[in-house]
Amino acid sequence: MAIGAGLASICLTVFGRRAARRFTGRDRTREVALVFALPLVLVFSVYAVGWLSHSNAKTPRISERWHELHPTLRLAVGTARLADARVIVTDIGRRESDYTRMGLRPVRRSHHYVQADGWVHAVDLRTKGRGTIRNALSQAWFAAMGFDTLRHTGTADHLHIALP
Repeated sequence: MAIGAGLASICLTVFGRRAARRFTGRDRTREVALVFALPLVLVFSVYAVGWLSHSNAKTPRISERWHELHPTLRLAVGTARLADARVIVTDIGRRESDYTRMGLRPVRRSHHYVQADGWVHAVDLRTKGRGTIRNALSQAWFAAMGFDTLRHTGTADHLHIALP
């Protein structure tokens, strides 16, 4: 996450430097980095990792469980929300009994269970009503970031995203 934040800060600094040079005619790299890029990346990271809006959660319970999800996945979903404010998280953590309740065969090992490091390593996103292209782009976005992605049905069609 730190490497990603660093790269994002560098990219924003480069773009901000170009804009500042164009408008002021002076090199303001240090000011752009310290006043614009770093604070923007920090605020976004805290926002994305810190909470999930109720408008992006299927139920209030999902919003409450946001802190159980691995921070890397929270940041990735937060980044996806920048491109598509209508992203809906449909599931985060589960117990083995949840599979029975959903009418599915219980799974012995699932990334949706709390893992040895104390975090849930999988999240499900709604695909219903989102269109084939939008769903394919979402899946490609998470795959490009290095996550395991699978669009499948369990109780409903959804995009499953997990740490590799």
